[in-house]
Order: sequence, then structure tokens, then C-alpha cells
Amino acid sequence: MSDELVIEQKQGLGNAGTQVGVQNNYGLSPVEATRMAFEIFREYYPQLREEALKELNNLVEEKLSSIPQELIDSPKPRIAVPTLQNASITEEREVRELYANLLANSMNKVVKNGVHPGFVEIIKQLSPDEAKIIRYLRIHKRIPTLGLKIDKTDSSHVVYVKEFSNVPELSMCENIYDSQKYIDNLVRLGLVERSPDGTYISNESVYEPLKNHPFIKNKYQNIEKQSATIDNFSKIDYVKGYCELTSFGESFCSICLETQKVIILKAQEG
Repeated sequence: MSDELVIEQKQGLGNAGTQVGVQNNYGLSPVEATRMAFEIFREYYPQLREEALKELNNLVEEKLSSIPQELIDSPKPRIAVPTLQNASITEEREVRELYANLLANSMNKVVKNGVHPGFVEIIKQLSPDEAKIIRYLRIHKRIPTLGLKIDKTDSSHVVYVKEFSNVPELSMCENIYDSQKYIDNLVRLGLVERSPDGTYISNESVYEPLKNHPFIKNKYQNIEKQSATIDNFSKIDYVKGYCELTSFGESFCSICLETQKVIILKAQEG
């Protein structure tokens, strides 16, 4: 569910209409604000994928409808143009939804200052599966990861499995065994950080579903079968860890995963 931001307003606001391209003291309607954003984009990039943009247009109008008209601001070309450019060539609904939230929140007077220009490029570099994982992380904050390593008698070790997570499976991702690749990209983008080496979640019961997962059990059994052929083999060890959102990742989620709703509390007259 979207967070609700509450502000107090001491006097009522009018409801006069505005012309597209002109901002006045009465704000903009969802239709006007959305139309302005699209006109800015069409001025810069006339070659559009109309089908994708038509869907995005409807998404943005719907999201802006939850915001009081007087709090809808003019779209800024720095956000609107690259957002619409990228969305126009995006086929995946999950990713297009991120662009719609970003554009809608950039026209929300209450939260627009939290819109980082880098968010546009970050969305561009997310796969649909990674968008699902970010949504999961927004709710659960921290996810356990489990690896397997082969310890040797000479005190060295070999990493056999790194950072397995069942979150792609729980999030209904298309590729449920690519957690390491997804984590690598989310870390690269600054949205997620790994736990320091040797650090793990104190409630170790969260690792049991991973230890009992068919993927990990199969890998564990493969090592056991090959142990006789591994030089200096000592034992198989689990590598427990976790991943969590960074503060930048939290900011990204608040802007790109939902449209912030605003409630205006008007002072009582008399």
C-alpha cells in the first residue's frame, strides 16, 4: 500500500482551470499535468512507440488522480523526457510501472524533491525479475542468502555456490535460480548492499528453507559424490549472509514503486 503524507492547509484553494503549459496557484489536474509531460517529450522525441506511451499515459493519469489538484506541479523536462523516452521502448509491464510512478511523483509538490535524476537510468538497467525482487525487499527489508564452500585441510577453501536466495521463486520471477546475478546488479546500482563477510541474521531459522531447498541439497550432494577426487578435501560448509536495501534504495522504492498519496486536512472555519 502507498504511504500517506499528511499536510495541514489553513485556507481553501480554488478550482480554477489551467492551460496546458502554464502553472498557476491552483495547481494542475491529472489530465493537464500528464498532457504537459507528453507534450514536452514529443517536442524532443517525435519518434514514439504510441502503444507503450498510451498505456503509460493512462497509468500516470490514474496515479495522479489520487493527488489533490492543487498539489500537482508542472513536469520537469530533465525527468519527463528521459522517463518517457525509456518507457516508450519498454515492453515489460513491471518496468513500465516503475516509470509511471517516477513520473507521477515528479509532479507531486510534496514529494518531488525526493526524485533523484539517477532513478531514470536505474530503472532502465533493471530486468522485470529485478523489479519484482526490489518490491519484495521493500516489504521484507532484509533477505537471507546461503552459499556452499569446500573447506580444505590446507586452510584454503573453494566457493561452490554463492548467495543463493529463494526470493526470485517467492516473487514469481521467470528465472528463479539467478539470485546471484540479480544481487550483483542491484548492488552495482546502489540499491542493495551485502552483509559483511562472516555476518548473518541472528535468527538462524531463516536459513532452514534455503538449506532444505532442492537446489542447495542437489549441490551439496554433488560435492559429496566428488569429495574423494577433491585435493585436500576437509568438509562442506554453509556460508550464511543477507542482503538489504541501502538508504538510496529505500528512496528509490518510495518514489518508483508507488505513487505517494496526499491527504489535505483543511482547518475548520469559525
